[in-house]
Amino acid sequence: MISDLPADDTGRQHDDAPAAAARNWLFTIAYDGTAYTGWQIQSDGHTVQGCLQACLSKLFHTEAVTQGCSRTDAGVHALHQAVTFAPPAEPPIPAQDAHRALRNMLPPDIRLLATEVMPPEFHARFKALGKCYTYVMYRGALQSPFVPRYCWSVPESIDIEAMRTAANALIGTHDFTTFSATSTAQSRDPVKTLTCVDVRESDRFVLMTVIGNAFLYKMVRRLAGFLCAVGRGALDPAATTAILHSKERNSGFDTAPPQGLFLERIFYEESHMLTHRPEEMPFMSLLR
Repeated sequence: MISDLPADDTGRQHDDAPAAAARNWLFTIAYDGTAYTGWQIQSDGHTVQGCLQACLSKLFHTEAVTQGCSRTDAGVHALHQAVTFAPPAEPPIPAQDAHRALRNMLPPDIRLLATEVMPPEFHARFKALGKCYTYVMYRGALQSPFVPRYCWSVPESIDIEAMRTAANALIGTHDFTTFSATSTAQSRDPVKTLTCVDVRESDRFVLMTVIGNAFLYKMVRRLAGFLCAVGRGALDPAATTAILHSKERNSGFDTAPPQGLFLERIFYEESHMLTHRPEEMPFMSLLR
């Protein structure tokens, strides 16, 4: 692994292995999604994937194609987005050199954290076992001009215990149609498994962390909007199971705005997903 972060214990192949034999790299990137229309490349939008591929194309002098694990929406941030890339044989740039070059080429709001040489069959999206997202709320009126792009302002009197009661009822395997948004991917299986829905306080911030095997379109933002409605007293936490089973998208709550959402972690080993604990404030966690 070529990284500015501590090495992990996943046992994955590191950069001292023959890169030419693997021909498959895993990038771990973090980004501030404010200026982007999402991760996935679009014909008429400025995207994170488009920016990364443009840098790779320039580095390798050929059109580059990447595969990201999570298709984050416009304005959504990522602490650890996983991206696979098959480097061309020519020019034969080692992963270590590519890592340094890409770090210099990418804009300040996209950071390359690590580059790993992976087995040919590894795929960032299809090999993932689960994901962790954290949504950040701020209790009361925002006074600082520096944090609104990373959180959602909610009433100061929001009831945290009511939110926790509702959150506990969401854990498990359910049909989460209620918490999906209209999408062209109507054939996606709405049954997902959530192993953690954690609501905690940090000073004036309220953080909702969700860990699951997969998520529907805008599902985490819908969950945040629901829990906020519970905290405001607009919905009874005791009604959570009934709302979940109703499969009715118009269930008395709004979808939370994108700026408070962070893709925190992607899991490729079950033990890591089961033992993961929510990190510190998301927009502070990479400063160490």
